[in-house]
Order: sequence, then C-alpha cells, then structure tokens
Amino acid sequence: MFNWFHRYRMRRQMRRQASPIAKGDWLSRLFAPVRWLFAFPGRLLSRFWMTLRTLLDYFSAGRRSKRDLLLGVPAVLLLGGFFVATAMGNVRQSTNAQRYWSRGVQLLEKGEPESAQLLLRKALLGDNINRNEVIFSLARSYEQLGDANRSGALMESLASVNRVGYPAAHRYLAIRTANQVAATKQAPNLKDWYWHLSHADQVDSADLAKSWGFYYLVGGDLEKSAEYFRRAAEEQPELWLQVAELEARMNDMDAVRATLATARRQLERQFTRNPGDSKNRLLYATTLFYMGELPDAERLLKEGLAQEDNESFKKLLAAVFVRMFDVESEGEKGLEESFKYLVVALDYDNSYQPALTRLITVSRSSPEKLKESRETMRRMIADGNATAMAHFALGSLEWLAGNGELAKLNMKQAVALNPKLAVVANNLAYLIALEDDPDLDAALHLATQAIEQEPDNSDYLDTRGMIHLKMKNYALAAVDYQKALERAKDAAPIQRQLAEIYDQLGDPDTAAEFRRAAEGKDAAKP
Repeated sequence: MFNWFHRYRMRRQMRRQASPIAKGDWLSRLFAPVRWLFAFPGRLLSRFWMTLRTLLDYFSAGRRSKRDLLLGVPAVLLLGGFFVATAMGNVRQSTNAQRYWSRGVQLLEKGEPESAQLLLRKALLGDNINRNEVIFSLARSYEQLGDANRSGALMESLASVNRVGYPAAHRYLAIRTANQVAATKQAPNLKDWYWHLSHADQVDSADLAKSWGFYYLVGGDLEKSAEYFRRAAEEQPELWLQVAELEARMNDMDAVRATLATARRQLERQFTRNPGDSKNRLLYATTLFYMGELPDAERLLKEGLAQEDNESFKKLLAAVFVRMFDVESEGEKGLEESFKYLVVALDYDNSYQPALTRLITVSRSSPEKLKESRETMRRMIADGNATAMAHFALGSLEWLAGNGELAKLNMKQAVALNPKLAVVANNLAYLIALEDDPDLDAALHLATQAIEQEPDNSDYLDTRGMIHLKMKNYALAAVDYQKALERAKDAAPIQRQLAEIYDQLGDPDTAAEFRRAAEGKDAAKP
C-alpha cells in the first residue's frame, strides 16, 4: 500500500513539472540567459580547474598535495604563455616581412636602391612571403646601382633556361638581351633569348614587343620584326624610326614615307608637351633630318645647344650639314659654298667620318678639284672661319698636294686652337714622323696626346707604335701594335710590323708566327 501511494505521489509530481508554466515562472524563464551569462565565467574556471587537476594527476604518481598543485599552476601558465608569445612573434615577423618588402619596393620606385636593399634583405628573413618577388626586387636594386652582373645572377636564379621560372625575371632577361643587342649590334644565343621571351609575363607590354622586334631582326625576319616594332611604337614613338629603317631595307619606300610622317607627327606632339626634354628634342630633330627638313632640324638642334652642351646634338648637326653639302654640291653653287658645310660639320664633330671622306674624295677627284679645294679653304680662313677644323682640312689638302711643310704648318695651328683635337694631333704626329729628319720626341708627344683622348683608337695606337719603332723602342712598339691589333679591322699590316719587331727583340719563332698569320689574312681576302 505504501509503495503504491509513493508511486502515485511521484507520478503526480512529474505531471506537475511537465504542465504549462506556473504563475510567476515566466519571469524566471525570461532572465534565464542573463543568469547563464553571469554563471559562464564560473563554469569556465571550474572546467579549467578540472582539466588542470587531470593534467597534474596524469604526471604524478599519486594524489598531490595542495602545495604541489600551487607550484604546478605557474608552470602550466608559463608554458601556455610561451606558446602564445611564440605564435604572436611569428605573426609579427610575417607582418614585418611584408612591410619590409612593400617599403623596399616603394624606395625602388623613388630611385633609392641602397635603402631598398636593406629592407629587402630583412624581408627575406621572414616567413609567409613570396620570396621570388623579394629576390626580383633585390635584383632590380642592383640594376639601378649599375651592378649588372649581380642583378643578372639573381634574375637567372629565378628564371634559368629550359625551366619555367618566375615570369617577371624571364621578362627582365629578355628585355636586357634586347638592350644589349641594340647597344652592341652583336647576336646573342637565340635559343636562350627565345626561352625567356616565350615565358615572360606582361606579354602585351611595349618593352616586350620591342624585344621580340629585336629578336626577329637578329634572326633575319624583317617583316616580323617590323610588326612587333609597330606594336611597341604605339607607346614608344621613337620606334617608328626603327620601323622606317626596316621598311627601307625591304625596299618599300611608300611605307617608309608613311611611317616617317607618323613619326614626325607623334614626336612633334611629344616634344611640344615637354620641350625641355633633350631626348624629345633629339628624336624630333632626327625625324626632321630623315624627312629632309634640314633648316628646321638645324634650328631645333642649335636651340638645344644654347641650353646645354649636348654631344648628341653636335653629332646630328654634323650629319645635317653633310646632307646640306650633298644637296648643294649637286646644285648650281660652287665648291666654295658647299665646302663650308663640311667645315661646319667637322666643327661640330671633328671625327665625323662622312665629312672627312667627302673632303678627301672631292679633293682627290682631279688635280683641278684639289687646287680649287685648297684655294677655297684659304679664302674661308681669311674670311674669319679660322677654326681648328678649317686648318685641319687645309692641312689635309696640302698633304694630298704633296706640300708637307704647309700641311704641318696648318695642323700645328689646328692643335694650337684646340689641343684636345685628337685626330689632328695624331695626323700631325704621323706627318712629323715621316720627315727626313723627324723630331720624334715631338711626334711621340702628339701621338700620346691623341691616345689619351681616345685610348681604344687603333689608328692612334698604330701611329705611336710606328714612332716607337723609329726610335728603336722595340718593346714599347710591340705593346702599342699589340693593342692596335686587338681593335684593327685590317690585321695583316700590323702583324707584319710585329714580325719585324720580334725579330729585333730576338724572338724569331714569334716573328715567324706573326708572318704566318699575316699571310693567312692576306689569303683570306677576296
């Protein structure tokens, strides 16, 4: 009976608990989340305490005392702090590496490569950063500093041949090869060049299109070369001149005229926007020169020279005046009028070969022309055109006429007017050395003066070698002739001179080798 009553009370109590909310219970339910929120820290601490005790019990042989527990808590906290600090340090290091790289790139764009290098090297020490991008930026910094070898080595480590590497580095190596071809006119390894071109990024850029243009130019495909240069010329108008040259080589003169007209229009617009830029002025004047607008080209270049002493302006002015000589010499004006253009051309560029060639060619055409040329030059000097080059020209003409003394007189005056006139000093040294009773010390002084101005000129080295040979300074003569041999277009005459010198030095075997080499060069000539 008792058991039945007990069960009845239990069922009744359960039904009461499952019944709808009693009066006043809705308020308790409303604040239940608030109570849970306030109770959460306590439950979390309790959970942490239970976990801590479990860990301590796991590492202990038996039940630990409260003292052991209190000593273990700091150790666990210290271990946790160490892990947190390490994680935060890694995050901070990664963030710093990104900042170093970003700031280094900014400094590169501002033209501060040395400061950029310091930051980029720090960036390489970090994690979670694109190392290829950082190394590429570091290579660019070396390029800005003029260290092409180190820059190239870094780029090649990113983009070696026969391996697909970092595309930006492939682009850099392709463009660098094109620039070397443009500067040296020497053909590189076409297979390697093609690999870099075909794996580069920014495939639509003007620089890469220009590189393809040079690639096909070296390969002999003029049409493909012109096609790529046209693409690049849309952003770099100076390349229209390259296109015109290729079209001329393909004998398409209508296309040449149209291209030059495009070049003139675009380069004039570029020059008008920034007339103070020397490059813009030179390019626009070059287009005028090719278009035959010689007075406009002359005016533009002289205005530029009034603002700055620019050697490129002088060289182009020399070409302009030689072209004027060609035009006037075909007309009705006499030799005196047209000769002035050659003298002015040589004043602007005293080593301009076309002017020197025309001067000698006209004078050698007949005895009458030579006589007329000498008289013309004397009148020009008497009229006030007594420049160094005028005296040099007259000296050359007197030498052709067989008047050695007058030739030396005028060339001495030329050197006195312009001591740095290397070609005049060399020619005067040569004339003095050929005299019956030469002043070889004076000739050696003049020849050395010319070489100091142009150390790599094989003609000047040949002259001084000849003077040393006449002075019986055989060892010094051998040095000059050997240097001249490295740079000479016609090696056989120099090799024969070296054979004679080594005979005098007591080395007949080397002398025989030089004679054999000279005979081989002569046999190879057509």
